[in-house]
Amino acid sequence: MALHETHRYDDIIDMPHHVSRRHPPMSRHKRAAQFMPFAALTGYEQVIEETARRVEESVAARDAQYDRDFGA
Repeated sequence: MALHETHRYDDIIDMPHHVSRRHPPMSRHKRAAQFMPFAALTGYEQVIEETARRVEESVAARDAQYDRDFGA
């Protein structure tokens, strides 16, 4: 995609920024909160934790069996 110069916005590029009379400006804290991470996959963290718990139990059981079989 080649870049080419356009002048479509030349008439508005130097205009002052609009400030609403009706709505006060949003605080920086509230504006930043809009961009905070969110849980797009609800329940995903619990699934990961449950899987990790099962794997740890399985490894512990195998280690215990190995210790019983080979007397480590």
